[in-house]
Amino acid sequence: MTRILLSAVLALAAGAASADQITLDRPMSGAALHEGGTDMTVYWTEVAGGYEVIATYKGAADAAASRIAMVLKEGERVSFGLPGSRGLTYSFARENGAVTVSGARIGVDLAEG
Repeated sequence: MTRILLSAVLALAAGAASADQITLDRPMSGAALHEGGTDMTVYWTEVAGGYEVIATYKGAADAAASRIAMVLKEGERVSFGLPGSRGLTYSFARENGAVTVSGARIGVDLAEG
């Protein structure tokens, strides 16, 4: 129940957002990112090693939401794709005390033969 309530609060919390990028500048602030049929909510907390970033995501074809977590130190950035989100890359970065998350469409090349 607590997680459901937290997710609802995060969806309503303040965060700068555009169509494909969110920036979170304080702990426990949250925002949602909607890109290519995948919905994602993101927030972060301070931990001993840096900022722990938690993202919950669900693609249109997914039966249930999935969660990823990572610790980012100042200046770190990571990019990756998500299962079921073909042609999308997500980037998480920590700079100047804020966490920025973006989603971008990428080309998909299929091998023939």
